[in-house]
Amino acid sequence: LAGCDSGFGQATARHLDAMGFRVFASVLDPQGPGAQELRRSCSPKLTLLQMDLTKPEDIQRVLQHIQAHTNSTGLWGLVNNAGFNDTIADAELSPLGKFRTCMEVNFFGSLELTKGLLPLLRSAGGRIVTVSSPAGDLPFPCLAAYGASKAALSLLMDTFRSELQPWGIKVSLILPGYYKTG
Repeated sequence: LAGCDSGFGQATARHLDAMGFRVFASVLDPQGPGAQELRRSCSPKLTLLQMDLTKPEDIQRVLQHIQAHTNSTGLWGLVNNAGFNDTIADAELSPLGKFRTCMEVNFFGSLELTKGLLPLLRSAGGRIVTVSSPAGDLPFPCLAAYGASKAALSLLMDTFRSELQPWGIKVSLILPGYYKTG
């Protein structure tokens, strides 16, 4: 479960833990308030893993940890929830670096994590749930960087849905409305 420092990810981690699932919950800051809350409120079946989706070495470390703990059982599900946006400005005024950062977190990070977990998902007939955004479907003024990254993510997951269906892997896309998560 990627992106559990706050919001949907943290709530989902708590809920899945309460249902008795073994949860691998990634956080950006393992000492932050979100991680502390998960440690306080969840069972030992929840494992916190530090991961920055802009750092391939973090993603690889998390993949290795999950593989080591699920190799014999496979992986029941992946929730791509981590997201990033820190720019609300016209596309013309938004620095190119902001577009790149949004793409790194919202698209490339989720792509690398998903691809890395596919063998485990395939062996368990698992599922992929990805949180995207209506900003990826419709042009929202002042959200060009975020919207473009979420459009790419949504299209990728639609493609995975078609490609993974023969393997029994279900792929779902969630487009929540505005919700302050961070």
